[in-house]
Amino acid sequence: MILLTVTPHLFDLGHILYISISAVLTCVILILARMLIKSQSSKNLFLRLWAIFTVVIHYSVIYVDFLSSGKLQIGENMIFAIHPCNVCMWLLLAVSLIKKQDTAVFRIIAEFVFWAGTICGIIGIVLNENYAALGLGNYEAFKGLLSHSTMIIGSLYMLVGGYIRIRVFNVVSVISGLILFVVNGTFINGIYKLFDRGEPNSMYLQKPPFPDMPWLNTVFIGIIAVFVCFIITSLYEQIALKRDERWYARLQKIYEEKYKEKK
Repeated sequence: MILLTVTPHLFDLGHILYISISAVLTCVILILARMLIKSQSSKNLFLRLWAIFTVVIHYSVIYVDFLSSGKLQIGENMIFAIHPCNVCMWLLLAVSLIKKQDTAVFRIIAEFVFWAGTICGIIGIVLNENYAALGLGNYEAFKGLLSHSTMIIGSLYMLVGGYIRIRVFNVVSVISGLILFVVNGTFINGIYKLFDRGEPNSMYLQKPPFPDMPWLNTVFIGIIAVFVCFIITSLYEQIALKRDERWYARLQKIYEEKYKEKK
């Protein structure tokens, strides 16, 4: 869940310590994983475990609340994937369970999980609404931070584990994932409207995430995300790849081959 308004709890000592410790542990875990995990089966197991950890931590609050208060409370985001992070969590689990990893479906999901899962996870830690309202001592706030941390590890492992490569054509996967966000949000918002349950604002399609910036709506955020992904990947290709391996050279080659076929 992403913070919509700034509160005094945000960036207090506990929050800053959590962000710092989480960042360090994430780097250490991924470095060790890169050094020690070599076989593909072990990589798949490592990825699957972090995906499962994320889901288990996300739903653990139901059991903690029931055992501590005797009341069964289920939040909306436990039933529906209302927030972008919820979608990324389930996509991370899905991609970790796919056995055929040489397919276009796997590549698209894996690339989108890398980009969206990492960014959404960071935002979910830095601007977490539950933490801002409840503080680190509350389990719901803590599990929210922790589940985002485990999701970041799984998402970054898409690259560290060699499941994806940084390429300009990652943009296609990002666009595909953003379309999924819109479809998911439209469906959930429609279900709520059908049963007169109010406005869940799934995927921030009904209201922008920041009331003070109404222009920063879902469509504009999506355009920015695609543009940033293109800039980062094109710069990477320019630095790391030979000219004939870069995106524009590949497109030129495809065009020339099809042009020759027509002749």
